[in-house]
Amino acid sequence: MPTPYSGSRPHTVSNTASHSAASPAPRAANNAPLGYGKATAFARAERGIQADRNGTHPEQPAWTVRRVRPVERPSYALRRYDIQWLARNGDLHDKDISAPAIPIFESAFNAFARGALLPTPTGPVAVEDLLPGDLIETVDQGVQRVQWIGSMPLDTHGARSEAAKPERLYRITADTFGLGRPAPDLMLGAGARYLLRADALKAYLGVSEAMAPVPSLVDGVSVIEVTPISTVRSYHIALSRHSLIRVNGVELESYHPGTTLSGQLLSELRPRFMELFPYLESLPGFGPLCQPRLSPTDLLELSPR
Repeated sequence: MPTPYSGSRPHTVSNTASHSAASPAPRAANNAPLGYGKATAFARAERGIQADRNGTHPEQPAWTVRRVRPVERPSYALRRYDIQWLARNGDLHDKDISAPAIPIFESAFNAFARGALLPTPTGPVAVEDLLPGDLIETVDQGVQRVQWIGSMPLDTHGARSEAAKPERLYRITADTFGLGRPAPDLMLGAGARYLLRADALKAYLGVSEAMAPVPSLVDGVSVIEVTPISTVRSYHIALSRHSLIRVNGVELESYHPGTTLSGQLLSELRPRFMELFPYLESLPGFGPLCQPRLSPTDLLELSPR
């Protein structure tokens, strides 16, 4: 018998609904339901419009910032240096400066120990009694004026830094290089260089003379390494021109930083170094070397095998 008409549409189940109950909805390749991308984009747009109405910014994608580690600059222990210099107007100045305790700096203050006698037109004068403006008789450049004097107390206990070793002096006993060379005993620092004469230099450098570091002379007999038991002061001097000076009868050089210093100093250390020499404007102001220099490696090459 037919079902009476109730005035409402009979409830039916569509094929699609029936299919949904039987199997999951179709999905895209990324495993998201079909139509998900469009719906998500639409929702983001709606949020952006609403954010603009509220005076805020829509959601922004997160950016990954590559963090660059800053370059670590080496740190240096500091020590005190004393300098005296002759200004261009003839005035005498002195200053106590704190600067890095590294060999490039220290060698400018560590050549002569107290009592080293330097020749002047009026006779020998101990290095500790010299002043900028005094005249020095040189071996190769005539009479030269002292432009600068540097000094520092030696660190005899290695306390200036964790890796520091006690600083030493070198005693050259009387007549080591011949009668009166030196006379009397001569005490020098690690920054001193002496004039080496040897025929082997001709084949190596093309000359028969060159400056060599004093520590290379140590033999335990005529040249002895000494560690002072108390604090002592060492000195160096710079003249108008780099020159040889006969100190206690031994030819030694006045101060010069060398021709390769510019490449050895880091950029931030160059102004610190030049602060030690206020009478000069730049490294070229030291002028040329009066003699070529030998390194410890050069001396090993020259030694008999």
